[in-house]
Amino acid sequence: MTADYGWKIDRDFFDGEATGLEGPLNGLTVEAGAGEKFALYDGDENLMAVGRIVGDYDGFEPLDDFGIGMWGCAGIKYDGKWL
Repeated sequence: MTADYGWKIDRDFFDGEATGLEGPLNGLTVEAGAGEKFALYDGDENLMAVGRIVGDYDGFEPLDDFGIGMWGCAGIKYDGKWL
């Protein structure tokens, strides 16, 4: 079964290791330049990563799928606005 959305980390500001990572497993592929931009923040509002998401999503997917477990992220912004 394929997820109806897909996200990609364009830049990891923590250590760079997650740059280029795509998710979720079996999700949609994010083509170069496509998708809505998001930013992941830790609990102190430090920017941890930026990326893009495509498909049928609510907005919290990159945070729930990856950001919380990887960096303890507590927030996500789209277009500079918190969800």
